[in-house]
Amino acid sequence: MISPAFPRIARSDVPLIVIGTRHTNSPDHQRRTADADAHEFDRGPWAGGLAAITWFLSMDGETLLTCAQWDSDAAHDAYLRGNGPVTPLAGPPGYRLYRSLAEEGETRTPGCLITAAFDVDGPERQWYFTDAVIAAQPEEGGHPGAISAHFLLSTDGTRVLLYTEWTSAEAHQEAAEAGDHDKGHDIFSSTPGVRLTHGNRYHLHGALSRPLP
Repeated sequence: MISPAFPRIARSDVPLIVIGTRHTNSPDHQRRTADADAHEFDRGPWAGGLAAITWFLSMDGETLLTCAQWDSDAAHDAYLRGNGPVTPLAGPPGYRLYRSLAEEGETRTPGCLITAAFDVDGPERQWYFTDAVIAAQPEEGGHPGAISAHFLLSTDGTRVLLYTEWTSAEAHQEAAEAGDHDKGHDIFSSTPGVRLTHGNRYHLHGALSRPLP
């Protein structure tokens, strides 16, 4: 059964995260596509090695994002070989969590997902860029609406995805207007071998987890 729960990105038992986006032409199309996907997965059979899949709808009505969490690269590869590239599970690329920022004991429920995606020139740029962004964060903590930030690096060394959870889109907008993101933007624009490609704001549509045996 589909549930209203954000995925736990920082899970050591599901190291591969496959995130895909599809263009939609209206909020209604977003919902219908996500519901059709969820219906297909919910009626089974469940893919071996797939721990969870979550659907997010962009707030501009134009994009459907899926986040599929896998036990291993081998499980994902076996799925693709056996069934072909099914859009919500296919990628490419796959990502692994590199570093996270969150207060210890954080229990708030996110109300908004913010993403920013970057093309980079190889693994060294992935690490350097991510470490620089984290080092630029204020030691005293950021905006009270910020819940967590997760830095995902693609397994092929070509991309970085910043996956951040906020209490609301309004809180994120307040932080942007207050200049909280300015240092990060300076790093985005000035680091050689790093190019911002896109970003968006999403709200949760629903999630499915691996059925109990």
